[in-house]
Amino acid sequence: MKELQREIGEEDFAEVAAMFLDEMAEALAGLCNATGHAGSDAFHGLRGSALNLGFADFAAACAEAEKLASEGQAVDTDHLNWLYRESVKAFGTDLPAAAA
Repeated sequence: MKELQREIGEEDFAEVAAMFLDEMAEALAGLCNATGHAGSDAFHGLRGSALNLGFADFAAACAEAEKLASEGQAVDTDHLNWLYRESVKAFGTDLPAAAA
């Protein structure tokens, strides 16, 4: 997260972080409400956003979900959703108020 903050600047970071968080929350909501197996692309996108914010554990879980999905296996999206929320909580004090 600090690297992203340095790259785009303090002023724009809150907006960009909020965008990543909104996109991840929306994607997860869609995955949790979907019936059937999700494609690996959905988890790939989540992984990229998670890495940009420094959510290492969530990114690792998304990488595993991406692998499972590419093999046609089911993914525990409820666990991913929980891990996302825990990641936001863990980084909450480092995230700008507009993003958290």
